[in-house]
Parts: sequence; C-alpha cells; structure tokens
Amino acid sequence: MLDLRQPSVVVQALHDAGYKAELKTNKAGEPYVLSGANGSSFTIEFYGCTGVKDCGSYQFSSWYKAEPLFTPELANEWNRDKRFLKIVVTKEGTLDEWMDFSAIGKTTFANFADIVDWYQTMDADLAKFLDEKRAAAKK
Repeated sequence: MLDLRQPSVVVQALHDAGYKAELKTNKAGEPYVLSGANGSSFTIEFYGCTGVKDCGSYQFSSWYKAEPLFTPELANEWNRDKRFLKIVVTKEGTLDEWMDFSAIGKTTFANFADIVDWYQTMDADLAKFLDEKRAAAKK
C-alpha cells in the first residue's frame, strides 16, 4: 500500500510506473513533483503538509501560454462536459489545468497508476479539444 501523503512515495510510484519524477520545493518551502506525460511537463503540488511530508491532498497541474482563443467561454465549455480535469483562464490569459486528489488513507499502486493514467488521458483530451478549437478559429 502506498502512503501518498508522502511526496517521496509519490516520486517513487511515478518512477515505478515509468514516469520521470523529481521532488522539488517552491519558494515557500512546499513540496512539489516535476514530471511529464504526452510530451509536456506537469507538476504535482501538495497541500496541507507538515513541512515536506504528511500532506492532506495533491493536485496534478499544467498550463498553456496565453492565446486569444483562451476565454472564460472556452473554459466553461470544457468544464461543463468534463468531470475530472478542470481548466481556468487566468487574468494573464494563460490556461491552467488541474485535477485534485485526497491523500488521506493508503492506496494500491494500481489505484495510483490509474490516477496518473486519468490525468494523462484527460490532458490529451484537452490538447485535442484545443487543437479542434484552433482549427475552427482559422476557418
């Protein structure tokens, strides 16, 4: 059983699932993991931690550079139809994506691998959604 409250365990589980993963800390000293899927990087940020361990939850996240296509309406269209991966257009015009998970209790490696697969699949679905919107905007 995996204790995903521990960022180091998340790193090892990502490695075991065949992903690159590097444990880092932000300017506030909070842990996060830098990894990648579908040819782009993503982070796993941890929340409610005691120092750099015993975290209550974690979040897969990534972002896209600002584009004219990124509007609140686009985000609403995606979020209306998608349950797990959510997006928002920031005031700077970037598009942020994220999926949140509780780290309370232990889980199996298979369950964690499924979580990573869900993120990877939804990230690819978002990329396809955006490509379709870009193509439609060019017409």
